[in-house]
Amino acid sequence: MKTITISVDIPDELEARLLAAGPAQWGNTGAKPDIEHLVEFAQTLTLTREHFATDGDAELHGLFLDGTNTVLCHTGVSPNSPVHARILTGLWNALHAELSKEQAA
Repeated sequence: MKTITISVDIPDELEARLLAAGPAQWGNTGAKPDIEHLVEFAQTLTLTREHFATDGDAELHGLFLDGTNTVLCHTGVSPNSPVHARILTGLWNALHAELSKEQAA
């Protein structure tokens, strides 16, 4: 295991959202066919719309590899989803930059 130290400047609105959301954990749904994953994802989107009382088309936010359509993760369609995607992107890029510096040295 590698230990690295990173320093990240966090805008106030991201800090507030991160603290309000609380800690996260890695997880998975278990193995199932694609159609069952799609059904569960649709149910999640429905629950989000009901919770935030939104209608109509919505943007699906997430973390993508730079310059591609390769999805690393989706953060959802809620009003909080763009901020969650920005937090994850910032952390990913800070780790990437730090590891790149190590390899270049």
